[in-house]
Amino acid sequence: MIHISEAEIREHVPFTAVIEAVAGSFATLDAGGSDVFETVRARGAQPDHFFAIKSARDGSSGLLGLKAGSYCPARRNAGKDPHTSTTLLLDAHSGDPLALVEANHLNGMRTAAADALAVRHLARPDADTLAVIGCGAQALYEIEAISLVHPLRRVLAAGRSQERTLGFAETLRARLDLEVECSDAEEAVRAAGIVVTATPATRPVLRAGWVRPGTHVSAMGADDAGKQELEVELLAAADLYVDWPAQAVIIGESQHAFRQGLIRLEDLECRTLGSLVRGGAPGRRDAQAITIFDSSGLATQDIAAAWCALRCVAERTGRFDIPLRETVL
Repeated sequence: MIHISEAEIREHVPFTAVIEAVAGSFATLDAGGSDVFETVRARGAQPDHFFAIKSARDGSSGLLGLKAGSYCPARRNAGKDPHTSTTLLLDAHSGDPLALVEANHLNGMRTAAADALAVRHLARPDADTLAVIGCGAQALYEIEAISLVHPLRRVLAAGRSQERTLGFAETLRARLDLEVECSDAEEAVRAAGIVVTATPATRPVLRAGWVRPGTHVSAMGADDAGKQELEVELLAAADLYVDWPAQAVIIGESQHAFRQGLIRLEDLECRTLGSLVRGGAPGRRDAQAITIFDSSGLATQDIAAAWCALRCVAERTGRFDIPLRETVL
């Protein structure tokens, strides 16, 4: 079985390649060529150690796979990131294991890739100011991914800690050629044409009244029951798109508006990211519409991103041959 390390992914896997691989996974899912299985959620040895397994059959790669994700705060004591992600790829015909992929960096890219696709299809072409609420590691991935598909001039960063926000802005300036300013959340949102929320919040960090007509919002933080970044009134009033309706109304940003009867599952069936990528969904209807993308994260993204990483590392290092497999559509 092939092992792909974190270092190899950072060195050999372009962000643009992951974005296009994730686009293929969403298109294939929308076409009925993939299956998303139920997420397993549990705890580790400590009460605050959360563990989850997302699995799927991804028709775009022809592979079965699973991602084991963990959040263990105790890792900080050793100077490590509390989040870990590991993806296992299996042949969809035989079940034979093909590769074990260290996926911390890849997970950040695969999540942000979905955001980039949503911005590509839903943001106004002239929206050149991005507001980001949440200044953690994932927010850096989100901004970089968006900058690869949409021209940005300025980023307004809003975080809970002024010190952390300043450090985030410095890191972002060093990584990307963008004007970056620190701001409070309301001021940033009112000035932006694109808004990204990337927080672990369980109460709204974005108020409906802050959002101007014509704004696109990507809600990236909600991936579990109880999480919430946006006021439900905003979801009810906007053109809402999701990654996978059945999952979005359980663990995504949509869960709260759905439980209150403000949105219906059947209305989301034709408003998926896959349908946008394939051209079946209407997309932005006019310059004044507020659009929202609710990302809860799918295993098909993980499998497609890991298969992309496998190919890139094979092609650039030559240390193994790309495994043969039949695409399952």
